[in-house]
Amino acid sequence: MDNEELKQMCLSLLQADTEEQVILILENKGFWGSPELWRYYGDREDNFSVIGNQQSRPEAALVEKVVNSVDAVLMNQSWLGGIPPESPSAPKNIYEAVALYFFGDAKKSESLGHIAQWSSQKRTEVSRLITLAATGATASSGTSINPCFIIADCGEGQTPNSMPSTLLSLDKKNKLKIQFVQGKFNMGGTGVLQFCGHRNLQFVVSRRNPEIVNYTAYDDSAGMWGFTVIRRENPPLGQKSSVYTYLAPLGAEQKLRMGNILRFKAESLPILPSGKNAYGHEAKWGTAIKLYEYTATGFRTMMFRRDGLLSRLDILLPEIALPIRLHECRAYTGKEASWETTLSGLGVRLDNDKAGNLEENFPTTSLLVTQGERMTAKVYAFVKG
Repeated sequence: MDNEELKQMCLSLLQADTEEQVILILENKGFWGSPELWRYYGDREDNFSVIGNQQSRPEAALVEKVVNSVDAVLMNQSWLGGIPPESPSAPKNIYEAVALYFFGDAKKSESLGHIAQWSSQKRTEVSRLITLAATGATASSGTSINPCFIIADCGEGQTPNSMPSTLLSLDKKNKLKIQFVQGKFNMGGTGVLQFCGHRNLQFVVSRRNPEIVNYTAYDDSAGMWGFTVIRRENPPLGQKSSVYTYLAPLGAEQKLRMGNILRFKAESLPILPSGKNAYGHEAKWGTAIKLYEYTATGFRTMMFRRDGLLSRLDILLPEIALPIRLHECRAYTGKEASWETTLSGLGVRLDNDKAGNLEENFPTTSLLVTQGERMTAKVYAFVKG
């Protein structure tokens, strides 16, 4: 395929909303039924034992993807400031990083390092760097009621050559020495796979920020977009466990299951949502991950309803480091303004709406020490009723 054909294939996979559509695209290109073109996730033939034993709840697994996007945005800002994220000169914790990169003063980490201290306008502005969009059928459409979720960010991004050792790796501990990120052990991002439809399909596309490419080692794929599809294959003959693989056909005939992922050149791609359009904004770099037919048990409905995804994420991310923009792109009816909102976490919502809801002098804090580990608990006391 030439560059334009690869780009169109990438966009087709991004915009597909069912596993059946994804499989058909891959079958038409001759990829689906050729296992030698699929590389073992993490280059481990026994990866099911790791990937299949992550989160037990779909919303908790989804949170891991959001956290990874927060990390990617902060690392991008660190690179742009001329400081490698692992450098001793980098921020010592996530609050310093937020205060430094979004207000220019790491010393104000106790105030501006917490988005609860930001204006609503500032939170909305920054939230557009990380988005979560719901696409696909609705529960009333008569087809699949499991939505697709697209997590996209304008973070550092990855080159096609580096994706096998970053976005598609296991146990690499790429961020272990970075003090201001939350993800450390290079496994949590795979927790969503078991909740993605019947074949556990997930799409990934990424491009390294061109402004930070020069900070890293030479890479002949720099400046290109790389994309792949992750799937679960049934147990090979004589084995008991399934295996996760991703499409990596380049050079695969030379070394079984060790090919490189597809890539192409483009100045930008429509990976960011705008209102109800999941592909309404172009991005010049960053990462988008699509989870097909996600098992959204208990929160399949419109994202912003009481039983929707927003309330689940609010609780699971009570003090998220950066705000996230949520977009409902399914065929629900309502006013235009109701299709997107900013996720800031339960802590921000409670701080913004204390009057009449919380008892006087709350929230308060309490120090807990367990096996030498110090933790601060924040306690909210609600008024009766």
